[in-house]
Amino acid sequence: MFKRTKGYFLLTMLVLTGLAGRMHTNILTTKERHTLVTELKSSKNDFLNSIENLSAKQLNYKPSRNELSIKQYAYKLIAVENSLWMSAKASLKSQSASVKKTVLNDEALYSLPQQKTIQCNEIKFTNIKEALKFYKNDQSEMLKYVHTSTENVRAHISITYEGNFDAYQLMLLNTVYTKYYTQQIEKLKASPNFPK
Repeated sequence: MFKRTKGYFLLTMLVLTGLAGRMHTNILTTKERHTLVTELKSSKNDFLNSIENLSAKQLNYKPSRNELSIKQYAYKLIAVENSLWMSAKASLKSQSASVKKTVLNDEALYSLPQQKTIQCNEIKFTNIKEALKFYKNDQSEMLKYVHTSTENVRAHISITYEGNFDAYQLMLLNTVYTKYYTQQIEKLKASPNFPK
């Protein structure tokens, strides 16, 4: 009698604490999912707000010949984000790799844009409107994946020129580069000769 009562008690406690059936899960943790969703949404909104209602003259303004315009920064950001998302999707389709990550700490990703520019193929757009539509579609696809994924994104490693990252890190890196390029756009808008 005592053993049965003890067994029922332990089973009840497992269910109440939420540990039943979750002992060895490898899906995104609640914290990882929340962090990624929050970062994706906020970085996207900041970027879109930074270029909203800019005239053609403002989008094409360059402080000097060797610097990028806002439009060029936007195109570069969209290409980098697309490249990172394609790498993440490719790694998720492959078997879990035996390759080791070179960036073990997610916090180290935040200093990467200042150190390295992501190697990616340029994407040709006819205008900024087309580029932003492409960007929003990529972002929506990634956000939908993060909301619904049940895959072990930490086990899928992608080998890039910048290092070996797991799929979660590649998606987080998207937000890091978006913030970096948004800062560059804001600096350009704050320059003294920026067209009004």
